[in-house]
Amino acid sequence: MRSGAILTPRRRGVTLTELLVVLVIVALLATIAVPVFVNQVQRARVSTAQFEVRQIAEAQQQVALIHGFVVPIHVLNMVPDAEAADPSSAISRNDFNNLSQMSNHWLIDVSRPLGNQVGGNQLNLATPTTADTRVEAMKRGWQGPFLNPKRVRYAGETPGVPGTGDVSLDIVVDPWGNPYRMYSPFGLLGDSGLPGGPGEPVTLGMSNLRLSGAAVEANRFDRFAVISYGPNGVSDFGTDRRQQGDDIFYTFSVLSGNETLFQGF
Repeated sequence: MRSGAILTPRRRGVTLTELLVVLVIVALLATIAVPVFVNQVQRARVSTAQFEVRQIAEAQQQVALIHGFVVPIHVLNMVPDAEAADPSSAISRNDFNNLSQMSNHWLIDVSRPLGNQVGGNQLNLATPTTADTRVEAMKRGWQGPFLNPKRVRYAGETPGVPGTGDVSLDIVVDPWGNPYRMYSPFGLLGDSGLPGGPGEPVTLGMSNLRLSGAAVEANRFDRFAVISYGPNGVSDFGTDRRQQGDDIFYTFSVLSGNETLFQGF
């Protein structure tokens, strides 16, 4: 060996067997980690829905206390009317001045028995002042917003197409993208029905508080309820009230005090 020569160690490459062992270990870790991650995401969504159904119910109780009505969920986040009507504000303000189809926005009067409001006997946001001054007083003296939703979609929107849908109907949706709905003791409230089956999209139409004597699931709750149909997006209610599946709901009263019941899955 010559003086001053530097010895460098010989480098050994990775064998195919070692590479396969590493790949197997990575695959095993992924098999364990992915389901855990998916489960944690699902649990986080459930927790969010549990919080939000209660938040919506409490907002309804506030509106009932201040204004005397239970209102459609999409009205809860509206702001007071602008002092001067500005045509350019139609796409920027969420107020009564810019709310379309006001005659279809049905209200529930908490001072009258529900049975007396079934069958077209409800007030709505287009009710003339001469018929009931409280409706106009609510619109003029609106104390909202009572709700600041994290997720909204617009009635009539085309999924994946920006700028579609009715901006005056910002439907509040759950963590799975489906509208929160409301029930009364008479059944599901609103003009939109249930999704047809698991995985089928919910029609983002006018989901308001229309009372019907032949409403869907008329015997589901004995008071008002805000509900998310959960991960599968459909009602899991059976013939027994205890059969709630993955539905998440919060029931409440607006007349007999703050009597509430929470149910998750």
